[in-house]
Amino acid sequence: MTVKPVNPRTVPSVHLGPDQVARGPLPERVSMEPVTEGAPYAAERTLLDGPDGFFALWACDAGVYPRVKDRRGSFMYILSGDATITDADGTSHELTADSVLVLPYAWQGTWQIRETIRKVYLHTTPVPPLPGAPVPCAFTPTEQVLHTPLPGGRAVLFDGPDGRCAVLACEPGSAAPTEPGRAVFLHVLDGEATVTDADGTRHELTTGSTAALPSGWTGTWDVHRTLRTLAIHSTPRQDTP
Repeated sequence: MTVKPVNPRTVPSVHLGPDQVARGPLPERVSMEPVTEGAPYAAERTLLDGPDGFFALWACDAGVYPRVKDRRGSFMYILSGDATITDADGTSHELTADSVLVLPYAWQGTWQIRETIRKVYLHTTPVPPLPGAPVPCAFTPTEQVLHTPLPGGRAVLFDGPDGRCAVLACEPGSAAPTEPGRAVFLHVLDGEATVTDADGTRHELTTGSTAALPSGWTGTWDVHRTLRTLAIHSTPRQDTP
C-alpha cells in the first residue's frame, strides 16, 4: 500500500482491497502475552497508526488469552475463524466470520481461539468520563450484522467513550459517512463506491474491502451500488504537552 505525497493541509484516506483483507500477508509479529496456552505470537499488518486510532489486520492461531482493557477500547470485525470470548462475569459469545465484537475500555475477560481468527480491528483512545468498574463486551452475531434491516439507514451496535460502531446503508448519491472532527473506519459488507482524495487519488470500495477516512480528510464519495458497511467513528486522541 503506497501513500502518495499530499498537500499538508489535507489528509489522505487509507484503503485495502478484498483479496488483501481476506488473504494478504501479515508481516508484523505481535506478542500475545499473557498466554495461558497456545500460540505466543499473532501476525499483523498496520493500516493506520495516528491520533484517530490504531487500525490493522490481525490473525492468531489457537490458544487461550486472558485480557484486561486498561488503556484503550477495541472494535473488530471477524473475517474468519472460530473462538469464544468470555467476560469477567462468565458471559460468553461465539465469534465466527462476519460477527462484530467491541471490547470497551475497562473490559476484562478471556479469548479462547479454536481455529485461527483473522480480523480487521481498531484500537481507540476513550474519551472521559471513563468507567470505574469492569464492563461487558458488546457482541453482534453474523446474521444480525449481515441481514438486519436498517431503519433510517443505520443500526447502532455500540456507542460509548471508545467511539460509535454501526451498520450503515449508503444509497447511490449519498454523502460519505463522516462527522466533523471524527474519523470513520469502514469495512464493506456489500456494495460499490469510489472514494477520491483531495489530491485526486481514487480508491474503489467493493464487498470485503476496508477503508479509513481520518479526521481532516476531504474528498468526494460516489456510491455506485448501495453500500452496507460496518462503520466505526472515533474521536482523535488529545495529546497533552
